[in-house]
Amino acid sequence: MPICNDCKMVSEIGVVCSQACLDAIKAFQERVKDDGPSAKRPLIRRETIKKLVVVVVLLGIAYAILCYRSGEILSPSDVLDQLTSWAGLFRAIF
Repeated sequence: MPICNDCKMVSEIGVVCSQACLDAIKAFQERVKDDGPSAKRPLIRRETIKKLVVVVVLLGIAYAILCYRSGEILSPSDVLDQLTSWAGLFRAIF
């Protein structure tokens, strides 16, 4: 809504419609200034990314060992079969 030249108030903040509006803007700016800049938390923490990278690397190494032992590139179902058989072996031992 445009403000006519007769109604507008020009201040250091800008053009406002009334003294009440100017006071409200100043109060808001003071409140925000006192809060200071807030440190934004990243969506995913750096530690979480590091842990995911470690897990992926370990899984890659385990996959490479399985492929080396079998002498061929394994499909996901072959890897799952190997892990299931190892889990059964560990349950039998412990």
